[in-house]
Amino acid sequence: MVYDRRVTESDQYLRITAPRQPLDDEVAEKLRCGLEGCADLAFAHLVDVEVPETGEAAGQVLFVWLDPSAMRSLRAALNLVSDAVAKALPGDRFLDVVILNSAPELLPEVERAGCLFVQPNPEERERALRAASAV
Repeated sequence: MVYDRRVTESDQYLRITAPRQPLDDEVAEKLRCGLEGCADLAFAHLVDVEVPETGEAAGQVLFVWLDPSAMRSLRAALNLVSDAVAKALPGDRFLDVVILNSAPELLPEVERAGCLFVQPNPEERERALRAASAV
């Protein structure tokens, strides 16, 4: 599934899709284990994001949703997620990490890509989805 979204700040579209080049099984499992060890992570999606107007290829993005209590210590929570990503990926791979709590309007579109990667806290995911659908 492809989702196109106009980004109001830059007046550009985002295209959110399933990754064209998924992580290999060993790297994916290592990343899943690392992310599941992040106490403040509720769930994460691994997708490709493209801004067609730039002409650049899509890049992999890990959209993470943090437990609301982690928002007080955002830097610490993000450091744990970033550390898990750095330990799992080979040196020649990278992906961007986006805190989805800061852009909750993207949650339905990220969900539509069908790429839920980890879900340590399914109750928080359900709450976030209900809140997003109420807007």
